[in-house]
Amino acid sequence: MNSINLVFLLTILSFASAVKVNYDGYKLYKISPKDDSEVQVLAKLQEARIGEFWEDGFRVDRDSKVMISPQKHERFIEFLRTENIEASLLLDDVQRTIDKQRNPENINASSSYLSYDWTAYHDLDTLYNWLDELEANHPNVVKTVVMGQSVEGRDIKGIVINYHNDNAESDSHPLIGMLEGTLHSREWISVATVTWIIKEFLTSEDPEIRHLAETFEWHIFPVVNPDGYVYTFTDNRMWRKNRSPENIKTCAEGVDDDMSHGVDLNRNFEVEWMVIGASNDSCTNTYAGPIPFSEPESRAIAQYVRRLDQIGTMIYYIAFHSYTQLILVPYSHVYIENAWQSRNYADMYEIAIKSADAIAKRYGTQYRVGLSANVMYPMSGGSFDWVKYDVNVPISYLIELRDLGEYGFLLPADQIIPTALETMDGLIEMDKNTKALNYRVEEVYAMILKEIIFLVVLVAAVNAEYVSYKDHKVYKIVPKNENEVQILLDLRKQPQYYFWNDIVSLYSDVKIMVAPKNQEEFENYFKSVNIPAEVVFNDVQKLIDDQVKRPVSRNVVYDWTYYLTLDEINAWLSRIVEEHSDVATLVNLGTSVEGRTIWGVKIDYKKEENPVIGMIEGGIHSREWISPATVTYIINEFLTSTDENVRFMAENIVWHIFPVVNPDGYYYTFNNNRMWRKNRGKDNFTPCATVADDISNGIDLNRNFGFVWMLTGASQNPCDETYAGPIEFSEPESQAIAGYVLNIKNQGRMIYYFAFHSYSQMVLVPYSHLSGYDVIQAPNYADMYEIAIRGMDKLKAKHNTDYQVGTSGDILYEVSGSSFDWVKGVAEIPIVYLFELRDVGEFGFLLPAERIIPNNEEIMAGLLEMERVTRNMGYYNIQNESEPDIIPTTVEPSTSTTAAPGSGMKTVFSVFLIALCLFVTL
Repeated sequence: MNSINLVFLLTILSFASAVKVNYDGYKLYKISPKDDSEVQVLAKLQEARIGEFWEDGFRVDRDSKVMISPQKHERFIEFLRTENIEASLLLDDVQRTIDKQRNPENINASSSYLSYDWTAYHDLDTLYNWLDELEANHPNVVKTVVMGQSVEGRDIKGIVINYHNDNAESDSHPLIGMLEGTLHSREWISVATVTWIIKEFLTSEDPEIRHLAETFEWHIFPVVNPDGYVYTFTDNRMWRKNRSPENIKTCAEGVDDDMSHGVDLNRNFEVEWMVIGASNDSCTNTYAGPIPFSEPESRAIAQYVRRLDQIGTMIYYIAFHSYTQLILVPYSHVYIENAWQSRNYADMYEIAIKSADAIAKRYGTQYRVGLSANVMYPMSGGSFDWVKYDVNVPISYLIELRDLGEYGFLLPADQIIPTALETMDGLIEMDKNTKALNYRVEEVYAMILKEIIFLVVLVAAVNAEYVSYKDHKVYKIVPKNENEVQILLDLRKQPQYYFWNDIVSLYSDVKIMVAPKNQEEFENYFKSVNIPAEVVFNDVQKLIDDQVKRPVSRNVVYDWTYYLTLDEINAWLSRIVEEHSDVATLVNLGTSVEGRTIWGVKIDYKKEENPVIGMIEGGIHSREWISPATVTYIINEFLTSTDENVRFMAENIVWHIFPVVNPDGYYYTFNNNRMWRKNRGKDNFTPCATVADDISNGIDLNRNFGFVWMLTGASQNPCDETYAGPIEFSEPESQAIAGYVLNIKNQGRMIYYFAFHSYSQMVLVPYSHLSGYDVIQAPNYADMYEIAIRGMDKLKAKHNTDYQVGTSGDILYEVSGSSFDWVKGVAEIPIVYLFELRDVGEFGFLLPAERIIPNNEEIMAGLLEMERVTRNMGYYNIQNESEPDIIPTTVEPSTSTTAAPGSGMKTVFSVFLIALCLFVTL
């Protein structure tokens, strides 16, 4: 908190001391180096900080523009004379050119749509208001979206244009194009061009534009660097970077310290980051940031693109910059001899060449095409390169718009419409050739391709380190006395025998999975101790294969008849949020150890202050597939059910729901090892004695939380399933959950936290390390117990499924360091549970898909009753900070018609527990 306050104060102080930059008397010169020695002279000039170069690199026969202040003009002229190099004057007064750009004289060309026009450049507020107008005037086609927030907290707002919103079938897997504008804030022609494209997509009657507009779902963001863009209007017209204050320092002589504000967002993406054409000095324009994706703007773009890739087939990603009239093809750090590193480079080059020809036809404007290293300068860490590299969007370009340097970033407003018109010509030709080269597959083929890829991934995984359980048998043993219980407990210490049960107790079924090589020894041992061992499954792999199966022809809409992969879950989340965008928002919990985003959904119907808040966690143990299947069902019910009780629970609580908080592990269960439990943290890898070494790659996230960490039921051996990590909160997943809980707790009255696991059919009440009389150490234990008991009565009424209720220490085993215990013990949320879902061991983690829906139906019935009882106990009337005491020291007469939450039942139940314990002791 102190560091945040410090950054805030530094930012305020810097704003307070900032003076609007005036470029009166500044001159712009052009220098064209004729050989390598003159290129070195330009580098020397840059190093001397005599002027500010408008380009990021120098090359022979390429014009370089340098801006010189009045104070350094004589020094500049002397430098030219000394080095014997020529320079020609382009602009005699940069400020006069800026003023003309801001306040253009009457322009003959007249074009406007709603409140926006293209006869002048407009500020951010004007742009955002226009985007809202577009949604209001085209409600069936346009939807405003917020990609994320900038470093100063501004929305990165754009729009989605989709002419098929009323056709759910055709829109189930759309072809997608994305346009990015104004990553560099001083490049105003970028936002003007992108907004023109929007206007054309919505209003043009040209059949070719109509076809382009209506074939794709377009995601268009005119300004992805809003802080920098605002700064160019208010403080410094020539500002390029974002406005991050994290790396402020005193700059060298001749450079204003304000230059250290900000990161060059087009060097901050994680693709060959800092390899070339970028700087680690925050006082430069090409400062790439302290680490890749250090900035919220670059992270927002990356996360948004990944989400689009999951919900449809991305064909285009086009980033608009200025100036130099280029169409750049990935990758920007390589020269032509290594162009093959970019998949389909030849196709992209051909498409771009024909697009450039089309641009030239209208006004004769010449665009060059190629790799940045060949036609401009080498660079790394750019957005369009990352999109190609990470997501493999087939057609990814960076377009440098007008001009060639006559005005550069200060392109007069009378060139906006010509620039936009010729750019539109280029896009139309681009799409014609993309289609001719068969990149625009139809939706149905895209869906088939996704299915083929999924199957290929599965096959590849089988052939590459996939853990097969072929011919593994599962034996059932029922201990009939304490000696037999002890024999099983001793056997459990041998890791080659995989117990499916967490509990070994008298007369309970204990299931043990045994590999083929150990089966003879296992059977002989139990014969020797005269304990029957019945084979219940002859081939565990067949169970896994059956669980992975999908219906041959299944609905486009998920129906819970099969288990979803991670990508499918994320795509489903994106789709259902888009379908219910008025109440649902896609939220990012954080990032996993392997860099995957932990996606979830926020559901808020009333948008009121100080709301009741609940959070649901799924999939923390990755092999428990029924958990995400249950959590996604709950999301769907909250958004679509017409049942009045579901509607009440959905609409009167703000829900934050995360189906898979361990995405790396869940992915691993589909592709490598179906029985994987932990995350995939590899920092503690070690050779294991009697199990595969891979088991040490990972931490049990439900032992990694900082509440009575490592007290009991956890291990310090990485080769154990319950390895708690080297320290508490060592893992990014547990850190993300804890941080998110503390954040939303401050947004209202956080009442609920539900964690879904499997299996055993239990509702566990905090704290998991306590049993017997000690359970009442948990605040309001009695209330939580009563709420769960009543909920499970309703659950049983649905399908006659029995659930137990109690602490883990009482009815399962003692545990410490779990998420829900931390939420109760540290975050002090009142109503907290861990649900162990179906079954009680018949199939265990391999619950057949046909049992998903019955499981979900009964869980929903139980939750509705638990919510009703909680509400009637008065919990919605309290703040998190004023949770009831465990046992009141005095009981005052009631003066209110509303009892304190659970006050009566809690005292009665506590007294009952004390009496019961005394009875047992006696």
